[in-house]
Amino acid sequence: MASSPASPQPSYRLLAEEQRALAEDGFLLRTGVFAAGELASLCGACEELVADLVKDRKARRHQFGSYVFDHDGLRGVTIKWEGDSDVVHGIEPFAHLSPPLRAFGYDGRLVDPMRDLIGDPWPELFTEKLNLKRPRHGGVNPLHQDFPYWEPVSADASRIATAMLFLDDASPVNGCLEVLPGSHRRGRWPTRTDGDPFKQHEMDPAACEGFAMQPVEARAGDVLFFGPFLVHQSAPNRSERQRRALLYSYQPAGRPSLLDELRRTWSRPR
Repeated sequence: MASSPASPQPSYRLLAEEQRALAEDGFLLRTGVFAAGELASLCGACEELVADLVKDRKARRHQFGSYVFDHDGLRGVTIKWEGDSDVVHGIEPFAHLSPPLRAFGYDGRLVDPMRDLIGDPWPELFTEKLNLKRPRHGGVNPLHQDFPYWEPVSADASRIATAMLFLDDASPVNGCLEVLPGSHRRGRWPTRTDGDPFKQHEMDPAACEGFAMQPVEARAGDVLFFGPFLVHQSAPNRSERQRRALLYSYQPAGRPSLLDELRRTWSRPR
């Protein structure tokens, strides 16, 4: 008996109205993308990774801009701490350290929309961030665009876009993302001129005076898509609930990833 043909893989490409919304607003929220069971697996993999990275950690920390960093050149990862506490704020990049999390980064529900966002048929990961806002500990992410951070380490940072997968419900109470709709259409906005060079990647707050930021309230399993020029920020987590998110950022195929660039930098003689 002849075998039946394999079922075609579903397509998650952007619909015409979604592409119009992205062009107008600079972001798009798709709801209910990932199911509860998948989220449980993702959360488990994230917490396992965090526990592995911080156990017996005694590395030297450095203040850059608004953040406290701990660079681990051997493992190719940067840990972001909540000030001088032992609470982790973020981890980047992480896919090379967790096969399950890397596999999710190439899920069609994330990759298919990226084919339209960056105009490449085979998007590849540029970087990955695990953002953690622990209950009552999660701090501010200052006003910024992604482009200034990526421009020094990317062949073309204008063709990098991000899929933000919410692992928990997000609202203003627990520090949800806030965006400035349409801000991407102005390209690169003015950045700060004070502080260290890393802080100068942040937005100049004066540039946004008079503009209203819009909170992006989301449910666990929703995914937010946006490009490198969207102005955004987030407030502290003042609640007793987690606010965790995975951010997968994609670029056209064949280009060095952020991990490649970091390894090149960390291997230079000092």
